Amino acid sequence: MELAICFIPTRFGLALLGWRESLAYFVLPQRTKEEALRHLTRYGVTLEGLTTGTPPFPEVISRVQAYFEGQRVSFPYPFDLGHLSPFTRRVLEAVASIPYGTLVTYKDLAETIALPRATRAVGRAVGRNPLPLFIPCHRVVGKSTLRGFSGYGLRYKILLLSLEFLGSGPGRNSPF
Repeated sequence: MELAICFIPTRFGLALLGWRESLAYFVLPQRTKEEALRHLTRYGVTLEGLTTGTPPFPEVISRVQAYFEGQRVSFPYPFDLGHLSPFTRRVLEAVASIPYGTLVTYKDLAETIALPRATRAVGRAVGRNPLPLFIPCHRVVGKSTLRGFSGYGLRYKILLLSLEFLGSGPGRNSPF
């Protein structure tokens, strides 16, 4: 099945969601469609053959928008990580279980998957997450620092954590 996409307008820009039968890719809000598509190619996706459409779970759009308004929402949708290595899938499945508003260290995550000495490998696997927000890699931090946010930078990690811990309102603006 071909990859289908849709753009989701949020108060921070245009997010991009990609799916086949299950959710496969998510690009955090960007200023333009072109920037969102450029981020999509970072996952190894080629833009030829993409189709646009309605996601298989139409309410996902309003949930993404609500999240970026600072509302507590869940994303109980199936996702497809079949194009990733078994180790990366294992790590990201553990990340998917991190509750809203909770922080976990890379070391904690390595211990969760029963590989306590694999902290760096866990960090690399987290950095390959094709579904940020749905698989909340922004909730994984270093033991004494937030660390970066692969492909998006630390500002996005701070934004997402701020939305979860502080909410959003008329006085809160984007850090961009």
